[in-house]
Amino acid sequence: MATTNGPARLTVARFAGLDDATVEFEPGVSVVTGRDAADRTPLLWGLAAALGSDELPFNEGFDGGRAELAVESETYTRSFVREGDRVVASGDPYLEDSTTADLFAFLLGSDEARQAVTGDQLAGLRALVTHSVDIDAVNEEIADLSAERAELDDRIAELSTLESERTRLRERRDELDAAVERLEAELADRRETLAQIEPSAVDTDADARTETDASDAEMRADRLRELNTALDDAQFELEAEQASLDALDAELDEVESELASRPAAPAGELDELTDELSESRARKRRLDADITDVQRTLRFNEQFLTSGTSPVAASAGEDGGADGDRVVCWTCGTTVPEASIESTLDQLRTLRDDRREERAELTDRLERLQERRSELEDQRRRRRDLETRREELRRERAERRARVEDLEARRDDLESDIADLRRDAEAAEPDDRAAVLAAHREVNRVEFELERRREERDAVVDDLDTLEAELDRRADLEARQDEIDDRISERRGRIERLERAAVSAFNDRMAEVLNSLEYDPLARIWIERRSDGDALDDADAAPTGRFVPHIERRTDDGTVYEDVIDHLPASERELIGLVFAVAGYLVHEVSDDVPFFVLDSVEAIDAELVHRLLAYVGRYTDYVVVGLSGESAQSLPDSYRRLRAP
Repeated sequence: MATTNGPARLTVARFAGLDDATVEFEPGVSVVTGRDAADRTPLLWGLAAALGSDELPFNEGFDGGRAELAVESETYTRSFVREGDRVVASGDPYLEDSTTADLFAFLLGSDEARQAVTGDQLAGLRALVTHSVDIDAVNEEIADLSAERAELDDRIAELSTLESERTRLRERRDELDAAVERLEAELADRRETLAQIEPSAVDTDADARTETDASDAEMRADRLRELNTALDDAQFELEAEQASLDALDAELDEVESELASRPAAPAGELDELTDELSESRARKRRLDADITDVQRTLRFNEQFLTSGTSPVAASAGEDGGADGDRVVCWTCGTTVPEASIESTLDQLRTLRDDRREERAELTDRLERLQERRSELEDQRRRRRDLETRREELRRERAERRARVEDLEARRDDLESDIADLRRDAEAAEPDDRAAVLAAHREVNRVEFELERRREERDAVVDDLDTLEAELDRRADLEARQDEIDDRISERRGRIERLERAAVSAFNDRMAEVLNSLEYDPLARIWIERRSDGDALDDADAAPTGRFVPHIERRTDDGTVYEDVIDHLPASERELIGLVFAVAGYLVHEVSDDVPFFVLDSVEAIDAELVHRLLAYVGRYTDYVVVGLSGESAQSLPDSYRRLRAP
């Protein structure tokens, strides 16, 4: 903790109803007093503002102000101006970031830390306990690792679909190996046959054959090779187009089958759902506003009821007689029984609870309506996509059918041309020469077929090698998956250890604070970290432990039992909130950042307990500033410096 030796001077101007004021804080405890909270609180707000707070509850009437704090030979200023519906701050405050101090050092009544274990802010308890622990960075690492693992899952899933493709390629490779082997044997036979008949045919017919006849025969042979090549190409294209057409027919059948089984989303129901959602959301906004207004009214009145200088206390002493059972209502100015105000507050609490229950039911209904609308919209969107795809498939099928018909006609024409050419060649040649030409044609045909099959086999082998190289990576990808799982598990464990350590530190500090108060009715305040079972089942999810507060009370005979916070009187709830907030102040070492601890709205707590709390906090910081009524301040030690608000 940084220490200071000299006084600190605060000057405020036009600040939350306080025109101009200058006060000086000595190291130690300073008690700010005034006629009522309306006098004291603006001064404490000004101190928090100069220190850097951004959590000041300025009302709509606040149009600007300025706060200046001189401490340790430095001056820190903060100015505020209203711009429309918001208040904008400027200047050079003590803290660049007041987030932690706003939670644990500036305890001005509605502070989040003071409310965390008393009901309204219970959901934020985990964030408050782990505020200074760098869990977000670990969660970001988990998120990055989970994203990488999801990519690996997708890649491995893709590789799994390639297993069947590898089987198909291997089968095709084996088929082509057998075809090549068969064609190589056939080619050897054809060449042997040609070698046996060609010499005799040449010897027999050499003298009779003219140069023109030889030239015509060679031209017919060349033409025949061209036609055979074109026929093979046409047949290959025809087979490919037919395979594509079959695939289109299969996909079209699937699309039409799904369309037949998927009803159209009723447009009327969608319109009704949209209208109902709009009305329900508007109703929820009105409920939120009602609950906020009622809650604000309740807090305001509860503070006045428990305040030592509230109109209730004042009027009870003046008009209510010895029993003090009649008060001046601070809203209408009439004298009424105090019990009637309590009854009105009970009615407001009942109204608030009813509105909360209605809001919860409305929230559930909104979720159901949204789910149903999303379901209908998905249904309509899917049907529209299917209809679009069906039309695309039909157009493509028509185009491919036309292409198949063209290829079939071309194939038939080529086969007819080849047959005609062979008949012409046979008619133009003697029988023995025709046999030689026929043998040549067979050799050429087998050579061409063999070359085609070799090329196809080489392409299949290349595809298979590439595919197997990809599949060989699967082991590496799975090993990376295991590594990521281990790293996620380690970081989840790290978060759990960090959270448990933070909980343990809070429990130790709360026990220490409570012990210093010497308040026997409260035996123990502690926080339990409960693991979320759903998160534990999901290896990729960040841990989401729930933090649950526990209150143990002690009876007059020393019996200790666990109680529920709602069963406790308001004074004990306030005290428990302060114990938690002070524990946070110490655990998160806020005094290292700011040498002030500012406290307000403690009228509900016994003055002796306030004194012990101030003495305890004063051991850890330079300046403790508390706002109290004059009556409450009289019960504090004379060593505490008194400052009266203007």
